Amino acid sequence: MQSIRTARYSDVLKLPRVPGTFGAALIGRGAYALVFLPLFYAVADATGSVGLAGIAVGLYGAGASFLAPVRAWFIDRFGARRVLSVLVGIFGGTLAAIGLSALLSPNGALLIVLAAVAGVFAPPLGPTMRVAWGRLTPSSDLLKKALSFDAVIEELLYLGGPAAAGIALAFVAPGPVLLVPAGLVLVGGLLFVATRTVGGMEPRPRAAAGSRRDRPLVLDPRFIRVLMPALVAGAIAGSISISVPVVVSGAGGPAAAGIALGIFAGGSALGGLVFGALRVPGSPIRQLLVLTTALVTISSLIALVTGAVSVTIVLTAAGLFFSPVMIVAYFAAHQAGGEHRQNSATTWVNTSHNIGASLGSALAGIIIQAASVPAATIGIVAGAAVLLIASAALGRGSTTARR
Repeated sequence: MQSIRTARYSDVLKLPRVPGTFGAALIGRGAYALVFLPLFYAVADATGSVGLAGIAVGLYGAGASFLAPVRAWFIDRFGARRVLSVLVGIFGGTLAAIGLSALLSPNGALLIVLAAVAGVFAPPLGPTMRVAWGRLTPSSDLLKKALSFDAVIEELLYLGGPAAAGIALAFVAPGPVLLVPAGLVLVGGLLFVATRTVGGMEPRPRAAAGSRRDRPLVLDPRFIRVLMPALVAGAIAGSISISVPVVVSGAGGPAAAGIALGIFAGGSALGGLVFGALRVPGSPIRQLLVLTTALVTISSLIALVTGAVSVTIVLTAAGLFFSPVMIVAYFAAHQAGGEHRQNSATTWVNTSHNIGASLGSALAGIIIQAASVPAATIGIVAGAAVLLIASAALGRGSTTARR
């Protein structure tokens, strides 16, 4: 497959309004990678129960992930600046309340409730920034470059964030550590909201809201074809997070597992950079099917390899295709969302990935407990193959209908 180089990443960063808009969003988005560890330890310290701490983190994560399409609908319907201002204020204030409560008067029940509230009001700074890229870039080539760069930076945030939080927790109590993401999301989020780009994301016209075209995107077969690869990519990532620690348990244990999973994320970041630097032929849907098939095929080798070195090689190769799948899915979502539903479209891509990751993790754990890692890998890969075949079939059906 022949490819040619496109514009440089520096060309994207030199575009008008990009440094201020992206910089503000980046500050706010940096908060998310810092929340999970101090929240877990804050609840564990207050209750003396790891189980309750896990419930608190689970409630936070469930609210942040599964209610994201609802928050995106409000943004599209009532305007980004108005809705994001409310979400940023409540989310940042709730994180600060958790931190202060954990520091001054720890109460486990209160912390769990506040964790759930924080998840419900988590502002979708990442998806909104991806919508903003569509307004900041004058061509599809630059948009692809911007989305690639955005995906790589997000990978790096989630690589460095937990490590930074872990180091901080070695010296400081969880309460004060939680004040850091609270401050980041308030400062970065409000600066992002104040930008002209976000201000230009106006409410959807009432006429559009009442039209037949306003039916939910997830009922559109063409949009489902965009979501299925993101769902598959999430399922693969979720299953890997469970399978890898089991595979390397006898060859380095947790340290080897952490390194291997970190290399998967590093391979994903590298894959995003390389993919963004190339012009790949074919429609976004065709690219999604090819990239996701490659991700699934390479990941299936986890069923065959043993030892930390072999697993790491497989994860590096698989990681190269993970970010490109998500990049193309976001790019396709921009087109599917039209002028007034881009926040909903890009957020559904995120949600599909998160649903896939949750299902992949749960299924991998259940099957590994009952059988083995190879059985779990084969089962999830088979399910992924079925979804990809269904996605291709939806494409043929849509083509026939248009004719």
